[in-house]
Amino acid sequence: MKEGTHKLMTLDFWLICISNFLLYAGVWTLLPVLSAEGYLFGLDRFNMMVTMLLFVVAMIGIGPLHAYLGDVYRRNHVLMASTIGLGLCAFGSTMVTQAWQLWTLDTVAGALFGIATTAGITVAIDITKSQRRGAGNRMYAFSGALGLLVGFLLSKLYLVVDFQQIVYGALILWAGCLVAESCVYVPFRAPEGVGLLNLDRFFLPKAWLPAINVCALAIGIGMTTSLLPPYTWICTVALLALAIGVVPLTRMFVKLSHHCQRGTANTTMQLAMMTGLIVGMVVGEHVENVLINSLVTILVSLLAFSLITLPYFRKKRVRK
Repeated sequence: MKEGTHKLMTLDFWLICISNFLLYAGVWTLLPVLSAEGYLFGLDRFNMMVTMLLFVVAMIGIGPLHAYLGDVYRRNHVLMASTIGLGLCAFGSTMVTQAWQLWTLDTVAGALFGIATTAGITVAIDITKSQRRGAGNRMYAFSGALGLLVGFLLSKLYLVVDFQQIVYGALILWAGCLVAESCVYVPFRAPEGVGLLNLDRFFLPKAWLPAINVCALAIGIGMTTSLLPPYTWICTVALLALAIGVVPLTRMFVKLSHHCQRGTANTTMQLAMMTGLIVGMVVGEHVENVLINSLVTILVSLLAFSLITLPYFRKKRVRK
């Protein structure tokens, strides 16, 4: 049947997109202010670098467990549990007194966000008609990227409110996320006996080159988060461009996948983007001439995309 004959924007799909928007908005309301808060807390640049990188390592490191968790437990329950866990980690961050406590919370939060990212993508696919899953993947990815942009803008409230109020704002966003998640009906699927460690639903091997390219591009954009006024608008424009670009990028990753790998393709793109943005935030705190370095990184990434990644995609894509 033609794709256009199947309804995509059902109530359940709207709800899962709203939950994804709020999930990313909450995370990115907090992430950009962690460095500033850490410095006020007494941590030096090295300790803050460790804090941010632990989030990334945990977000990626939990990946091989995704398929197992989604097989043993209901996917929407995994998504809801990880959202609750993120809220608890954020609340706990207002009470830390030592660096190791912040590191522990950030590591757990990174793992939970990694789980939530993949679980949400899986749920979105489960509730979408097979003929519309390509469009569903793109719409769902865009909702997260838009939430990322809104979260970054909300993080700027840190200039006029304290860290605790920023945390409460993120908790409100995640509370709305949890409500939306709880209202989504997900059909029961019998366990398939997936092994404990599995790259399924986590990393698409054929997309390794686009993933590196997206990560490099996101590093350049992430570096712009360190820009001070009057140049902060540059980061907003860059994040908006990334949010718009997520739609064709998701389409590219999905076209490198087979029918049953579309969720894995989406996860690969999302994690590559998040990794790059966070690494870029760290790099931006440690280099001089942030604007020049970020622009060079972005331009080189776009050039590599045109000269290397696109030809690779045309050669390796599975579907037209």
